[in-house]
Amino acid sequence: MIKRQIALLFCLLLSLLTLSAQRYNVGEVPNLVNSDNKPYHFGFILGLNTLDFNPFQSGEVLEDGKVWYGEDINFEVGFSIGIISDLRLAEHLDMRFCPVLYFGERTLRFVDKDGNEREGGDVSVKSNLISFPLLFKIRGQRARNVRPYFLGGFAGTVAVGRDKEAPIMLKATDYGPEIGFGFDIYLPYFKLCPEFKAFFGLSDVINRDRPDIASADDLKFSGGVAGGKGVFSKLSSRIFAISFNFE
Repeated sequence: MIKRQIALLFCLLLSLLTLSAQRYNVGEVPNLVNSDNKPYHFGFILGLNTLDFNPFQSGEVLEDGKVWYGEDINFEVGFSIGIISDLRLAEHLDMRFCPVLYFGERTLRFVDKDGNEREGGDVSVKSNLISFPLLFKIRGQRARNVRPYFLGGFAGTVAVGRDKEAPIMLKATDYGPEIGFGFDIYLPYFKLCPEFKAFFGLSDVINRDRPDIASADDLKFSGGVAGGKGVFSKLSSRIFAISFNFE
């Protein structure tokens, strides 16, 4: 429910930004009339994000004789910063490389089939990620000082600052498609671009090789016992972000 509310909030924020941008679209002389003709340009990104897991339950009977289930229970707001390198390919098509550093946190809750929670409570998974997306920007028709666009491409991520003693530790890398949309708002001296993006990881991000884990009992959650999968057959990662790009 909370994640649905935040998705609606993101959409509402973008709608409000679009409505506020309309004042740059009526009865005004267009700003930055030659900005889209530059062969390349740079910028920076400031924004908010929510990191998410997509869990696939294994249904395995673990070494304690129970079937455990896990879910991502909390919504946490993090922040993100990044840089933009944009190359113009055609009138309505750009290619861009936008490394972004995401700061966030995710919380997993483990419950057995009888409704008993994991001893020690919920597991907090701190997730500082560096994303390296290569995206194509498809630009719509400019109307005075506003221009919509869509994004699509592929991204790789690298996790930094992992806790090697946590019950759940993520792998160092992930990859998957990234999509989004936004608006170029042409101001007198720069472009302000409110933007929404979503990343969908394709790999299993659980690190199942845990020889140095502090508590051997926690191995059942990551699947480190006798080559089993543990609670999850697969745990994939997702990122939802709203940002303000300055170009």
